[in-house]
Amino acid sequence: MPGLTLALLVAYLATILIIGLRARRPAGRDEVSYFVADRSFNGFWGFIGLASLTTGGSTTIALAAFVYTYGLSGLWLDFAGAFGLLALSVFLAGRVRREGAVTLPEIVGRHFGGGARVTAGALVLAAEIVWFALLAEATQVVLTAAFGWTPTVTILGCTAVFVAYTSLGGQFAVVRTDLVKYGLMVVGIPGIALAAALRHTSAWSSLPPAVWSFPASATLPAEGVLALLVTIGLPHMVGSDVYAKLLSCRDERAARAAAAWAGAAKILFGLSVAAIALSARAVLAPAAATATLPRAVLAFVPAPLASLVLVALVAAMQSSADAVLLSATAVTARDLLAPAAGRPVPLRAAQALAVVYGALGLLVALAMNRNVIETLKLGYSIFAAGLILPVLVALSPAGRRVAPKAAIASMGAGGAIAAAGRFWPALALGRDPVLAGTAACGLVLAAALAWPRAPDRRPSAAAPG
Repeated sequence: MPGLTLALLVAYLATILIIGLRARRPAGRDEVSYFVADRSFNGFWGFIGLASLTTGGSTTIALAAFVYTYGLSGLWLDFAGAFGLLALSVFLAGRVRREGAVTLPEIVGRHFGGGARVTAGALVLAAEIVWFALLAEATQVVLTAAFGWTPTVTILGCTAVFVAYTSLGGQFAVVRTDLVKYGLMVVGIPGIALAAALRHTSAWSSLPPAVWSFPASATLPAEGVLALLVTIGLPHMVGSDVYAKLLSCRDERAARAAAAWAGAAKILFGLSVAAIALSARAVLAPAAATATLPRAVLAFVPAPLASLVLVALVAAMQSSADAVLLSATAVTARDLLAPAAGRPVPLRAAQALAVVYGALGLLVALAMNRNVIETLKLGYSIFAAGLILPVLVALSPAGRRVAPKAAIASMGAGGAIAAAGRFWPALALGRDPVLAGTAACGLVLAAALAWPRAPDRRPSAAAPG
């Protein structure tokens, strides 16, 4: 079967490379074409982009590990993101699209000034690099299960393909290849893998009663559920790569529809992966939680189809990785380098950044001795604690009362405390680091709202670009 899996993987990589490279001409006109696809997505293409992005490693490898470890309560890793997307559709999607921006830090800068834009850009970039490392690690988990050896060469090849089409074709290439990747994911996971796993539901009776505890459990108490709602849910409601898809939509209606359908699809995927993980826990010998999903595929799915499902899992990782890479490139070019240089970054230089970050993210992934779950938590913690509340305040009428220095201080305090707490838990005073960081961010913003800025010090909004 490794030979068949490799053949299907090569065919898949060749297909998306060809599709992606064909997008280089429409993407090469200017930054709006490259980063937000000329704002041309209708509801369907917006849904494809968002659903592919938000499934990725979190709703496959990481979710299976969570449910395997915590039982049904582990579903909150997925449900939190789905509820964040649904809330985004109802409350914020239209508002975000009206901004007519290109990046999330650009929106922050319009409301809190240039310094806040740079700070937000730095936080986004740090989170994107960690997320990229997560996706590379998750890809390695899948390929190790498929081939039985550490597939460094295969990972390099997979990374080179999506870095190539992302660099040349931008958002046009990402969304067009997403159609192939998401199609594979739907057929492979809620289709083939779920059907094979449900043949073993009779073994679920052997699972301990604690597995069925929901919404909380002894191993994932209410505070842990709350931490997931903040760590995972809010970044789906306020996220740099998520907003890139909304800003690529043609109008507010398309943006709202895309977020709503992506949230519903995420629930479907989550329930499917949870059922597969429960069957794996009931039937298979104990093993590392992060290997649950590929082990289940190999054990439950007949050999020819198992190869297809494993390739679908690789597609799931890439469907998020290319969007993360493009977001990191956009933030660096528009929100970090352009303000420092005092002029726009040439598009060719921005395209080169995608190659640089692809190589950097891969090196980080290969060098990090961390598991998939901890990497997931680190990336989401930096972003959630540092940026969510300031962005929500910026998009509300209250944002006009917060001084730029206070916004910058809130982002710095939240992101720093959450990140430090992941490495040194004592700094979070026994609480989940993302909750401690979010609380610090909120306290700074609350103080700023209680001591509002003078009206004449408000920065003027930049013109949409």
